Parts: sequence; structure tokens; C-alpha cells
Amino acid sequence: MIVLLTALSSASLLFVVAVAPSVFLLWYFYHADKYKHESKRLLGGTFLIGAMSTIPAMFIEGAYSEPSLSAGIFAVFVYFLLGVGLVEEFMKFLSVRVYAYRSKQFDEPMDGIVFGVAAALGFATVENILYVLLNGLETGVIRAIVSVPGHTFWGAIMGFYLGEAKARGRPRLAVYGLAIVVFLHGLYDTVNAILPGWVALVAMLAIVWIVYFKVVKKEIAEAEAESPYESKPSNPPPRQPTTTLGPTRVCPQCGNAVQAGTKFCVVCGQRVT
Repeated sequence: MIVLLTALSSASLLFVVAVAPSVFLLWYFYHADKYKHESKRLLGGTFLIGAMSTIPAMFIEGAYSEPSLSAGIFAVFVYFLLGVGLVEEFMKFLSVRVYAYRSKQFDEPMDGIVFGVAAALGFATVENILYVLLNGLETGVIRAIVSVPGHTFWGAIMGFYLGEAKARGRPRLAVYGLAIVVFLHGLYDTVNAILPGWVALVAMLAIVWIVYFKVVKKEIAEAEAESPYESKPSNPPPRQPTTTLGPTRVCPQCGNAVQAGTKFCVVCGQRVT
């Protein structure tokens, strides 16, 4: 009984470790939209569709095997580009395109970023649970700072271009965004496959967080600047000229300015009527 309870406790801890990064990142990107929060129903639905999209992705990826390094780096890169990156990123793309994208509430590029992240995190959460439960706590910690953010940032980029495509009426932008994240995913997995141990980890960490600081943050700022929900400050009314003397009159004798209410000119003493 004690062994069973210990095993359950350990599994619960691993489950929390596997899910926690997704919860935090979804919260972060949801609140990154400063002007309008997306529908929680659409957000949750997109997350669930992204989670379910792992099933066809696993079937497709299981139909072929990863080439060995002896086949050459180019062959390995093509495998991860088309056999993994294209499959997984296209599933996330569809997770947004078939549901949230069709909603009237999806009406600005920032919506694309948030829903793209939701779909990516749905996919990443299922994948992460499987990896962490099978491989333990260390894997959970490493994936929390590398793999899960990687899925998230690819989803943000893909979603940004989806949002731009809808806002501008240019469907090609969505294809362009998908091509970018497929390349990033393929590069990331290739680095993991060809480099040894900690060298690969450092390289993947660099790829993921450089993309965030150099690309994703810029796209968030651009999407916010394009938001139709940003309150634009109205032009202030023009300032009226003022004087410390208040309204004045002119002395008929010497031409000196005389403050209103004064009966005599302070220069010549002439009575001012």
C-alpha cells in the first residue's frame, strides 16, 4: 500500500511538473493582450483541439523512422523539417484555422498570437505529459525551459501571421508564417539530434529564447499597435492665450496699457473712462 501511495504521489508530482509550464505560458500570453481579452470558450476549445491534434500527428510520424547520423546532416534535417516540423506545426495551424479563426471575435493580429499559443500549448501539454511521465523529473525541468516554450513561440509566430492574413485579407501571409515555424522546428530538432548532450541543450535554449526576444516580442508590440481596441487619445483643445494683467484698455493720453477696472493711468495720471 505504501509503495502504491508513493508511486501515485510521484506520478502526481510529475504530472504537475508537466502541466505547469503550459498553464503559466497560456496565462502570460492571454494577459499580453492589453486591450481585449479573448473569449475563454474559444481559448479553451482551441487548446483542446490542439491537444487532440497530437493523435493524427503521432500516427503520421510513426509511419516512417528517423534516419541515422550516418545518412548525413542534410538527410536528418529534411526528416525533421518535413517529417516532424511540418506535421506538428500544420496540426497546430489547423487547430486555429478550423475553429477560432472562423469566429467574429478573431478580428485582430493579437487574437492570432493568443489562439496560436493556445493550440501550440494544447499540443505541447499532451506531448510533455508523455515525456515527463516516461523519463522523470529532470526531463520535466529541461522541457519546461526549452521544449514547451519552443512550441509556444512557434505557435505565437504562426498565429501572428494568421491574424495578419485575416486582418489584411492576404491568405498568403498565413502560409508564410507556417513556413517560418516549420523551419524553426526542423532546425531545433536537428540541433538536438546531431549535437552531443549539454551542447545541444545550450544550442536549443539559445534558439528558443532568441526567437522570443527578437521575434515574438516584436510581433506582440506590432499586433498591439494595430489593435482596433486601443484607445486613441483625443486632440486637446487649443490653449487660449492668457496674460497676467487680464483684459486691458489703452490710456487716451499716453497710450499706456491700463488694466480693466483701473480709473487712472499709472504713468500720466489721466482719467481712463
